[in-house]
Amino acid sequence: MKKNYLSFDIGGTHVKWGLLDHNGSILEKDHFSSDSSDGAPILHKIRGKIKEFQSEIEGIAISSPGFINPSTGFIEKGGAIKEFDNLNLQTLLQSEFNLPVSIENDVNCVAFAEKWLGNGKNLADFICLTVGTGIGGALFLNNQIYRGHSFRGGEFGFMITQGLHGVSPEEDSLSTLASMRGIRNKYAEYYSLPFNEVTGEQVFQAYDEKDPVAVTIVEKFYESLALGIYNITSVLNPEKVLIGGGITSRPTFINELEKHLTYIDRVFHIEIDACHFRNDAGLVGALAFHKTKYNNTETVTS
Repeated sequence: MKKNYLSFDIGGTHVKWGLLDHNGSILEKDHFSSDSSDGAPILHKIRGKIKEFQSEIEGIAISSPGFINPSTGFIEKGGAIKEFDNLNLQTLLQSEFNLPVSIENDVNCVAFAEKWLGNGKNLADFICLTVGTGIGGALFLNNQIYRGHSFRGGEFGFMITQGLHGVSPEEDSLSTLASMRGIRNKYAEYYSLPFNEVTGEQVFQAYDEKDPVAVTIVEKFYESLALGIYNITSVLNPEKVLIGGGITSRPTFINELEKHLTYIDRVFHIEIDACHFRNDAGLVGALAFHKTKYNNTETVTS
């Protein structure tokens, strides 16, 4: 009897896939290249993986960037995967494989994972904020994911927190000021290095070594991230802010961020924590949403 699910977490660099059981346990997982965010080879490889496991799965769950209607599976904007613009991935795969398919925004999937089995499990109101190439966000309010009227709720990366100073608003957005791409770009520019040769780990290592340039860049990063959290929590007053992304593997990350959050702690008493699920959040969260969508388990409320 089929009892497992195939989950995909689509990103601009890699597509993670996992075979999961109905409890959210990962039985097998791996990843393949996104081929420079090219939609055609991504779909080809997804199809191949589905064919490989088709006889032992009862559903396909997908986490993807972009503005997504989770009811219909229509992707209005595919984020990093431009070829996914105006694509109904759910209908496409369902018609081809005759299996239930779900697709949800990637950071919403992080929130679903945390609500189902992670650090949001017992919370009615919390936000997820992911720090990576850009800044992503998701909202769980009154025990429900909040998507907004056009599925753009929680797009924290578009916030302007320190005024407009550049040619375009994007230059002053939270995704520019408080992301890994942002700190890498500033470090590369100062030392006249190619952007692709600078990693976030390199900048934080220089920060730990008290390189004055890295210290300035990283402290500005924390300040910008804190300002975003100030604004979000002052409007929504959640019980907890959960932060995801590779940066959370840094043991001192939460403590360093909290040094910039003393004001909001005095006013709103918000707990800041890392997401329980790290690289597997998209896989687990995609399944959590899938099971909710098809009403075959009591996971989380959508």
